[in-house]
Amino acid sequence: MVVIRPPPDGQPGDAAVSGSALFPVPVLITADAPQAEALAARMRDTGALIAIIEDLDGSPATCPKHPPQLLGRTCSDCGMGICAQCRLDAGGGRFCVSCTEKRKTLQRNRRVRQLFAIFLFTVFLYEVVQHNRDEREHLDVTEGISVAVFQFVQAEDANHPMIGLLNDVGSPWALRRVQDWYEQEYARFTGSTAVPIRVTTFGPWVGTVDPPVLDDPDINRVTAAWRAWRYADFWHGLARDNGAEPDDWGVRVYLVYGHDAGSLASDSRGSSTGRIAVSFVSLDDNNAAYAQETVAHELGHVLGAEDLYDPETSLALLPYGLVEPNRKPLLPQRYAELMAVDRPLTPTTEAEVRSLSQVRIGYHSAALMGWIDKQHAESRYSQMREVVFGPAELPVVPVVPVEPVEPVEPGPPR
Repeated sequence: MVVIRPPPDGQPGDAAVSGSALFPVPVLITADAPQAEALAARMRDTGALIAIIEDLDGSPATCPKHPPQLLGRTCSDCGMGICAQCRLDAGGGRFCVSCTEKRKTLQRNRRVRQLFAIFLFTVFLYEVVQHNRDEREHLDVTEGISVAVFQFVQAEDANHPMIGLLNDVGSPWALRRVQDWYEQEYARFTGSTAVPIRVTTFGPWVGTVDPPVLDDPDINRVTAAWRAWRYADFWHGLARDNGAEPDDWGVRVYLVYGHDAGSLASDSRGSSTGRIAVSFVSLDDNNAAYAQETVAHELGHVLGAEDLYDPETSLALLPYGLVEPNRKPLLPQRYAELMAVDRPLTPTTEAEVRSLSQVRIGYHSAALMGWIDKQHAESRYSQMREVVFGPAELPVVPVVPVEPVEPVEPGPPR
């Protein structure tokens, strides 16, 4: 291939030629190398600048997209040869025409994805705001939080006497009495006559319950969040399978009856974030009041309270695990704190409650639930005098006479 550039001012030499003085550059292509050398020699004799460029390995010397432009560089993406016009089309970048079009397409797609992501984020923010608004509405005790208790039991235990007691509206151990108990406690702290929770029971539905694994200290936060979502979705799916819609309720309590009290009790949990509580009740315990307290306890978690017992010993934590932290003598306590479960008798022994009338919400838990001011609650634990329990003692939920309770060894964590 022979490339010819006329000299400036018609004089031979190799001075640069400006753009305005540059004549069209003829490009002659030949496969005969000796002929190209002879032609170049004759033209140099006339004063022309001649460049002979050979194609190597079949690679062209001129641009296939912009002939007769010479290939002076290579594309940064694909490595193909590019000319000056290719760079101009690429906006100054070192890219061929094909890669330039690919980059433009990717850029357009990226902008579309970015706009779509902004749209989704806007929708997400709206949903979060709406969710938070719904949360406040659902968990507003002044309006009465709607609570659904969905019950599940194995077929062989469907007629267990304790399940009958818990679902008999006339029984002092009926699950519906948890509503009355919360109303009493709310009034005791606030003086309000509002009904903080409204309980509706479903079931018990017969079937096998096998929830997915939730706890694992070795998993990361993302996996933990995914498991938590699957865990809640599993329970919601069980309710829907039995014809109930859990999303219609402010708080969902899933109550599972079974055996092996130690294993079941440790699996109970409640979440204020998901407005869900899962309570496992052992039919081996044969204490219906404990089932009531378990439901009330997990509802306490949903309302914002925290466990107030030592997970190793199951004993109430001091001082928040005591309903009357300034009682003299301190022990035995007259009541069990809801979030500590059992009633402290001595530093190492506690009594299992036999009625909700033996259970109270302590000042610390009431503050976490938003019923009283936190500073007011803290002051109750610093007073060194006999505590008058709350604004006033209100009539308890009617129950059968409570038999004397003997000290018992601490049970498993609940």
